[in-house]
Amino acid sequence: MAAWILIGFLSFLFLLEGTALQMFVPQAWGSNFVWIPQLVVSGIILLSLYRGRKVGLIYGLCFGLLHDLAYGQAVGVYAFSTAVIGYITGQVSRQFLSGPIVALLATGLGQATHLILTYLWLRMFDITQVGWETAFIYHILPSVFFNLLAAYPVYRGIRWIFRRFHPQSVQLFDKR
Repeated sequence: MAAWILIGFLSFLFLLEGTALQMFVPQAWGSNFVWIPQLVVSGIILLSLYRGRKVGLIYGLCFGLLHDLAYGQAVGVYAFSTAVIGYITGQVSRQFLSGPIVALLATGLGQATHLILTYLWLRMFDITQVGWETAFIYHILPSVFFNLLAAYPVYRGIRWIFRRFHPQSVQLFDKR
């Protein structure tokens, strides 16, 4: 039951980042700064912190491929980078004490790594011509800060799902 609720929640985030949030991003108003809303990536990072590397890898691959098919210029870029971030986050999560601060740090580092990986893949395939300094200052940093702010409601949603539908599972982030 929890798997279907998680898939529905992540699908809702996928639709939200592709539709409603696009009206609020600064590039829609002609700004040089670019926010790339990646609520699903935040959800996959947090999910892999809860459930481990295999679940992060599977959800990351599926939702990354869905993103590639819906929005991407090359199939496999988001699928690979989201799966890698889910796997690495799930692997590293077992090495540290749990808590909301660890979730925040993991989300920030995961988002930054995901955006850098995506940029490098797009640059390697010659899909983008944006230089590294411009991409880092105007695209990656603002996107990481925006996604860190947006990750808190995602964190609360995933925590609620696990408390509601998986009360017997290990609650990693309940320390206050």
